[in-house]
Amino acid sequence: MSSLYPIEMSLKERHHLVGRLDNSSRSLRENGDVAEAGEYSAILDELWERTGHHTIDLPEDTTVTVSLTPDHWFLLSGLLDVDAFQSAAREPEESTPARRLRNRIGEALGDRLPAPWQPSAPQHRSVTVQVDELGCYVLFAAPGVDHPFPVTPYRFDSYAWLDEGDGVAVRSHILTGTRDGAVRLTAELLDGPPPLETEPWDGVAEYSWTFHTVDVPGPPPAAATLRAAAPGHEAVTLFEFDLVWPSTCMYRVRASVRDRDAGADEQHLVQLWRASSAPPRLIKATGRHRRGT
Repeated sequence: MSSLYPIEMSLKERHHLVGRLDNSSRSLRENGDVAEAGEYSAILDELWERTGHHTIDLPEDTTVTVSLTPDHWFLLSGLLDVDAFQSAAREPEESTPARRLRNRIGEALGDRLPAPWQPSAPQHRSVTVQVDELGCYVLFAAPGVDHPFPVTPYRFDSYAWLDEGDGVAVRSHILTGTRDGAVRLTAELLDGPPPLETEPWDGVAEYSWTFHTVDVPGPPPAAATLRAAAPGHEAVTLFEFDLVWPSTCMYRVRASVRDRDAGADEQHLVQLWRASSAPPRLIKATGRHRRGT
């Protein structure tokens, strides 16, 4: 049996973990992913059994000690990271406690915390993506059958959302100079951050994003595919994700673009690898960020 590692936390933090695990387990079980649901249920039982104090009627700021295996701390850290990232934009005050606890887990376990699993990396594919006047395409996880990416009117009814970006990417949207034609896209799924090569590119940016790596409902669960599409256009498949836990994972995305100002032969490179969430980073920007503005 793996060794148990204790971490101190408030009773309120432990309650948050219990609620998160319970919700995840129920949702996954309903959608056919029994294995991951069972693992979360096991961690939930351990949270009840391996807490250093009886917690009935204690104040929420009471400090308790929770002891789990490194693998289970890893899964909890991943869930907290996704929670913090997804709530940062809509409820910033809710993201801070989750991120703080995620950091404490990393600091307490150090190199005993397992690295993100990437058994199927690297993968590499070059495709052509059709774009239109919206001047962007979207990265998203989906089942393995081609289907159009639906236009979401509230997101694309104006260009106001572009102000959130850095001229290269806005959330999971990669910006293009071409607004009537196609861009050449090379996508890479990697097992870690690649060497930074800025010389061939006009713009380079990094950001964090979540992708659901399992196609549910099952059973049995199947790996989801990463897709690229301009809204309303046919999606192209880039590669298949790993079947990993947690099934909703944080990835780091590096987008590199060139020839957006040329009006022809626009080229993009998108590289992804598993990594904890981190602030967006504009690495290089030359020329106009977006043609036509």
